[in-house]
Amino acid sequence: MRAKIYAMLYRIGFDKLPPVSTKDQITLTLIENYLDFKVGEVWEEIIQELMADSVMPIKSDREALKEIQTIISAKSEAVKLHQLDILERERKAELEEELQCYDQIKSNFVQWEQQNATRINFINKTSDYETLQLSKQRQNTLAEKSRVDPPGSRDTVEHNTILKMLTTTVHSGRHINVPLSDMRDIRSPHNVLPAITPSASPDNRRVATQ
Repeated sequence: MRAKIYAMLYRIGFDKLPPVSTKDQITLTLIENYLDFKVGEVWEEIIQELMADSVMPIKSDREALKEIQTIISAKSEAVKLHQLDILERERKAELEEELQCYDQIKSNFVQWEQQNATRINFINKTSDYETLQLSKQRQNTLAEKSRVDPPGSRDTVEHNTILKMLTTTVHSGRHINVPLSDMRDIRSPHNVLPAITPSASPDNRRVATQ
């Protein structure tokens, strides 16, 4: 049976086989070297029979038998090292996959911490006015540092981004509610309301957010 399996795989080609598991690779290594092992096994049987029959080979035959045993031993050691190399590659691949899994878990945990910190910061800004002011100061500082030219160095009009008398703690939308009493002063050829700045009056500080 072993000879038939070896003959079939030899006919197909050991280098043309599809990828197999580590256990099968070790088995294929033994099958690929089956012929060498079989020849070595035959020579070992011959040596054992000569010793059992108390037959002493001549000097040249003893040297030839010793050389055959050396070659068989070296071949067995080479196959053993190849099998250990296959197991080592498999171990390294599993370790690499495990490290990638740990890195993915660590990355997900860092993202969760960042999202949690962002959520806590948003809650603090919407519940504490002083925290909102500090956040606005940091935003203005970053905006100043990002400018190429300092304010006033160029002949341009600078607009203030801070709305006075603003009482909201979140970003407002693009639309605001205007009392009907003010609609009589608005004129538009296309019946489209232009952008209106919120009034400083306490009665008109109604901002609609998206």
